[in-house]
Amino acid sequence: MKESTLILTYAGMGLAVMMLGMIVFIQGTILEHPEQQAKLGQRVRTIGTGLFAIGVAYVIGCLAMAIAQH
Repeated sequence: MKESTLILTYAGMGLAVMMLGMIVFIQGTILEHPEQQAKLGQRVRTIGTGLFAIGVAYVIGCLAMAIAQH
């Protein structure tokens, strides 16, 4: 398998982490609406934001490596 294909495969995995983070963030926003669950919703949103940020950084890193190899 070519290295560029492998790097783009990892970038796809990073995109999956980004989407997972966005879904978790949206769930946290939904959980926040009942006032009793505000703290839980904030924690879930924080986890979602973290996953999204990790996914973005991973995708940018993979794409930068793919561009550098060409």
